[in-house]
Amino acid sequence: MKPFLLLLLVLAGAAITTQSAVNSQLRGALHSVGWAVFISYLGGSLVAGALLLLTRTPLPALAELGSLKWYYWTGGLLGVGYVLTITFSLQRVGAASLFALVVAGQLLTALLYDQLGVLNLSRSPLSSSKLVGVALLVLGAYLLNRK
Repeated sequence: MKPFLLLLLVLAGAAITTQSAVNSQLRGALHSVGWAVFISYLGGSLVAGALLLLTRTPLPALAELGSLKWYYWTGGLLGVGYVLTITFSLQRVGAASLFALVVAGQLLTALLYDQLGVLNLSRSPLSSSKLVGVALLVLGAYLLNRK
């Protein structure tokens, strides 16, 4: 099971890179970052809705929705910010440089969240190997972005 999960994660990374390139092309065709992001999310929302219908997933109760913590509603907002930034930036910096910086930001944030147990994540203390891994990744991002 674990090798399959690892493969799925690698494919998810490939999908994000492909999505970014497609959205960048859409931005160029529409001459608008905002419309490109809107169309991207509209397509994703339609597919998510179709999956809910196909799997016959029941609607959550109003009480469940009302009891959600405020920050549970920020996922879509954060996603729009991410897609907007990527769609705007890809043609300007190139895919390798862009994703080196994105992954460096993700990893630095993930290490902090793991260390502190942010958002109820399991705490995982920093280690020398984790710090070396982050340093190498940040160095790689620097080298990819160096002119």
